[in-house]
Amino acid sequence: MKNLQLPQKIMLLGAGELGKEFVIAAQRLGNYVIAVDSYANAPAMQVADTSEVISMLNGDDLEQVVQKHQPNFIVPEIEAIRTEKLVEFEHRGITVIPTAAATNYTMNRDRIRELAAKKLGIRTAKYAYASSLEELMQVSVEIGFPNVVKPVMSSSGKGQSVVNSPSEVEQAWSNAIAGARGDTQKIIVEEFINFEIEITLMTLKQWDAATIFVLLLVIVRSEVIIKSLGNPQQFPRRNFSKQKRSPLR
Repeated sequence: MKNLQLPQKIMLLGAGELGKEFVIAAQRLGNYVIAVDSYANAPAMQVADTSEVISMLNGDDLEQVVQKHQPNFIVPEIEAIRTEKLVEFEHRGITVIPTAAATNYTMNRDRIRELAAKKLGIRTAKYAYASSLEELMQVSVEIGFPNVVKPVMSSSGKGQSVVNSPSEVEQAWSNAIAGARGDTQKIIVEEFINFEIEITLMTLKQWDAATIFVLLLVIVRSEVIIKSLGNPQQFPRRNFSKQKRSPLR
């Protein structure tokens, strides 16, 4: 990508407010942008060069719009996408941002968890999956209470519940199904971690340079108070070396 020439043709999968900002920035560099979403007149469609309304969970519909527009780049902006198709498009020479594999992992909680826990061997909270209320009840008891119930695909915390007892499992199932993105009823149940700190670390992948890591946010939990620290210099200097460490979330 050292000799990337502009303009390029970019297909944006998901046309919300963040997508709108992306379209404006891309067009300032002369690029042609196709905004795709499941409903008409989405925010990014209002500024894009052209748009398409399809179900991005339908692989055939995705194939059709890609064949029609022949983009150089595909930028996924939302979770509700048939991500397996992105792998196919990448194999055919279309650049998926950041990569098709990364998108396929990160937009599905089960895939990213399996990557971390099994393939990479990273210590995580205990977890299990369920595809029915009965199965959810069983694995919740096995994981123990409290636990956290989530759809395998969602955004902005939708469908998530902290479950403190078996009597709350049914409501958690309903919340997860209602808040899920995509077309699956698969649910993930995670051990509840009473954490001390949580860190948000942005990773910026570059084509021809080293990956950049940017510390964005540190959340410090003290009893029921959660404090957000936007400045990494304010990170609390606490000695955790002698404390019992909890598994990663």
